[in-house]
Amino acid sequence: MEFGRIERPTIGRFVDVEFFRIIRFLPVEMLGERVDGLIYNGAKDATTKMKIDSLDEIVAFFREKRIGKVTILSTDPVEVRVDECATCSGLPGVGRPLCHFEGGLLAGFLGPVLEDNIDLREVKCWGLGDKTCLFEEI
Repeated sequence: MEFGRIERPTIGRFVDVEFFRIIRFLPVEMLGERVDGLIYNGAKDATTKMKIDSLDEIVAFFREKRIGKVTILSTDPVEVRVDECATCSGLPGVGRPLCHFEGGLLAGFLGPVLEDNIDLREVKCWGLGDKTCLFEEI
């Protein structure tokens, strides 16, 4: 499926974050937390259809798509911070990380750029009571 084709000439490309969260968390509400891995892997797989060639392009992609503000802290091992994350920023702590979508995108983009198979674990998140997201290579 081609996701990039959007024909919304009067209201534009973007939807409200609250609505995005409804769509994002609906599968979890219906099927439980086991869906988190599917969301991570689905986002990671989706990146194979997108052309990202550098760390700067990853940062720009997240900002342009309004997913969050990415800071790549380290590439060996990989450590990435995401501020103002679309999935979790402002949510209450629920005792678990929530940003499997963002983690999958980051892992999918970073792998080819760093010429490695990258997987990430979210160690900081609003869902864990933090005020930022932090992903570390596993």
